[in-house]
Amino acid sequence: MNLYVKRLMFQLSLVLFFLLTSCATQPQHAKDKHQLAYIADYDETIVRRHLPVFIIENSKENYNLIGTPSAKISGETKEEIYISTEKPSIYSEIRNFSTQNDSYTNLVYRIHFASVPFSLFPFHLGWGDNVGVIIVVTLNSDGMPILYTIVQTCGCYLAFIPTSYMPQDAFPGDWNKERQMVYGESLPRLLDLKDVSFDQAMTLIFIKSGLHRIEDITVSNVDSLMDYKTEKALIKPLNSLQRLSLAGMGSTSFYENSGSRKGYVRGSSKPWERLLMSWWAFDWKVGEDKKLGRDKEEGPLFYTSLKPWARDESDMRDFPTFLKYWGWKL
Repeated sequence: MNLYVKRLMFQLSLVLFFLLTSCATQPQHAKDKHQLAYIADYDETIVRRHLPVFIIENSKENYNLIGTPSAKISGETKEEIYISTEKPSIYSEIRNFSTQNDSYTNLVYRIHFASVPFSLFPFHLGWGDNVGVIIVVTLNSDGMPILYTIVQTCGCYLAFIPTSYMPQDAFPGDWNKERQMVYGESLPRLLDLKDVSFDQAMTLIFIKSGLHRIEDITVSNVDSLMDYKTEKALIKPLNSLQRLSLAGMGSTSFYENSGSRKGYVRGSSKPWERLLMSWWAFDWKVGEDKKLGRDKEEGPLFYTSLKPWARDESDMRDFPTFLKYWGWKL
């Protein structure tokens, strides 16, 4: 097979992928009784000060509820990992990084859902269990948020939302201030925070029913939460996912600890993505949810580009290199 044919097949596969997963939509946030906002106790700690409020659609469906990764014994000895929706949890961690220009702080927030449900119409390419979303809020050396990075816990559906604190010379060359379409979802290209007091305002992140994709992000005053049902979420350390309580048997990890799936979420599988994408993405485990390591020595490769030759450059574990790959000049 010559190079031209290979490229053509790759491009056709990408077109198929976008057709299967995308539907051009404008943000719709009409208030209804089934929208649910997850809040937490806020204080002066940096993690809680910038913690987004997650607003989900259709809270009647269990698969839309933010849950808590949990473990139990199935049968006599088999451990089963699942997402309990009885209580919601938000996992967080502070990470620091530096570039030649400045020092920065990343606030990492991770949430999980029981599943992306099976559906043919509309087609849910990401059908599978124990799925999740990661939001990274990047602060500058003055402690102001300059960038929101949003990605599924498989490394898919990456989106960048900069704020008005982002230096003008740090934007990718083709960036403009209008709304952007990210895999069919309409997201802002800029959050204006210049006149925002974080004592009086919150970042609201709207999560799509079923797919758990981010469909919008905005900043609003605290009083706007009165428009929603609310539920209190627990804030837990990100590394506590490696110590899930196992009744009567100590603890176990949310991730595989050995073998070819080391660092991947236990119980995670993506049948459609494996069938339709693994052969051209050159990754048998494409779409499976995994740990976001602190550096390249921890956890599996967390690539965010489907181009096989861009795996290392788009790896979120090395955040400065990751940003540079996607055109950000921090």
